[in-house]
Amino acid sequence: MIYLSTGLLEKKFTSDLVNHLHDLKIYNLELSSGPFEKNINNFLITQYKEKNNKFLIHNYFPVPKKPFVLNLASNKKKIRNQSIKLAKNAIQLSNKIGGKFYSFHAGFLIDPSVKSLGKKIAEKLKITPREIAIKNFIESVKILSLYAKKYGVNLLIENNVLTKKNYSRFNGDPFLLTEAKETNTIMSLLPNNVHLLLDVGHLNVTSKTLKFDRVDFIKKCNKWIRGYQLSENNGLEDQNKLVKINSWFFKYLKKNKFYSLEIKLKDFKAAKNQINIVNRYV
Repeated sequence: MIYLSTGLLEKKFTSDLVNHLHDLKIYNLELSSGPFEKNINNFLITQYKEKNNKFLIHNYFPVPKKPFVLNLASNKKKIRNQSIKLAKNAIQLSNKIGGKFYSFHAGFLIDPSVKSLGKKIAEKLKITPREIAIKNFIESVKILSLYAKKYGVNLLIENNVLTKKNYSRFNGDPFLLTEAKETNTIMSLLPNNVHLLLDVGHLNVTSKTLKFDRVDFIKKCNKWIRGYQLSENNGLEDQNKLVKINSWFFKYLKKNKFYSLEIKLKDFKAAKNQINIVNRYV
């Protein structure tokens, strides 16, 4: 099934986006980010029960009133607890709106501020040793795995993106799940209701930064993949450009999974064309 991510659309309330897209007959939505909205849970439950919408929840949603950076690998207990709490709320809501998956980003060795997300991280940050961050992340995911089983929801972990700018800034890789060996190691230690969400845009950038074959990554990690986030970029930054008929990743996608278009749109009507392009392959 093909979903349109709300995370990069106009910064309107999620309820307004859902209503607008419904009027355009776009019903399958991956709910992500956006402004805080007090009654969003009740709105989505009603929308799911009364209309034809199909929802999935991704990462930082429902958005909390007080913003923070979700990091399930954080060595700061407060941040990790906040992250687990948000994820549990997302799992509960997923159950109520028919979402079979809740997906979230792999953790970080750093705790960046909200304003630095998606950019070169310029602030001075303490770096957690990699083995400790991995341990923290696995412990957090195992907690969420048990919780998700109660609600009949599967978990998906999204691979991180590493730009050359951030690699240079930290003199290495401050993110988890960026290359195949570590991805396989971590996934093999997790319960069987936890899978991989492959962001092909992230993979394209990271493969250029770390100088590995992006297709080789897909082949090595293929057994974990249950869903995809789709977009195009220049290989230097995660630009979330529209997919093309000849986009490099289409021939490597598994069939009968879920596919999320995480793209920037100037015109929402263009989303239908994007969905049609993906439909040719899946």
